[in-house]
Amino acid sequence: MTVSSGLTLIVEKDPKRIIAGRYVVDSIHTRVMFNVVHFGISKYWGEFYGPVGSLDIDPTAPDRTALSVSVLCGQVKTNSQTLDAELRSAEWFDAERFPNITLSGHGLNLLGDNKATFTGDFTLHGVTRPVEFNVEFTGAGTSPFTGQPTIGFEARATISRREFGVSAKYPIVGDAVNLIISAAFDFA
Repeated sequence: MTVSSGLTLIVEKDPKRIIAGRYVVDSIHTRVMFNVVHFGISKYWGEFYGPVGSLDIDPTAPDRTALSVSVLCGQVKTNSQTLDAELRSAEWFDAERFPNITLSGHGLNLLGDNKATFTGDFTLHGVTRPVEFNVEFTGAGTSPFTGQPTIGFEARATISRREFGVSAKYPIVGDAVNLIISAAFDFA
């Protein structure tokens, strides 16, 4: 779809102005990134492409927020095709046996301004544990392409990969994995 250069974009920064309803992940504009300490000296980054899922949200009832999202382990990408294949192998994510990483749960705990926490069931490598994400509302508006509501959030959490049964090359590769998600959702 072609959009004229004279298009105006209005972004709402007040989360109370989110239009209530069901949203789906905009997988093109959502980034699911991670980093882990490598050799104890630097953070090594990777990303999972193609997240899918839904978010049910009503700003007047944040405790009823429901989220269900998933990424395919086979869609892991780093700056090395060799490492990508290794991460998909049984030594690491074992993408053949455990194809999905998922997060699902209910309720937002508002912290004020544009911040909240969300604790959901995080499943990796066939292991499910509760993980708390720090969430920041980044904006809402109307998509200039669809004319429908769209909303964005950034979420961060840290997990212990060994608690999820992924212990390859520890301690050369650190245990703490930082998850950084920049999520865009479109009204369903």
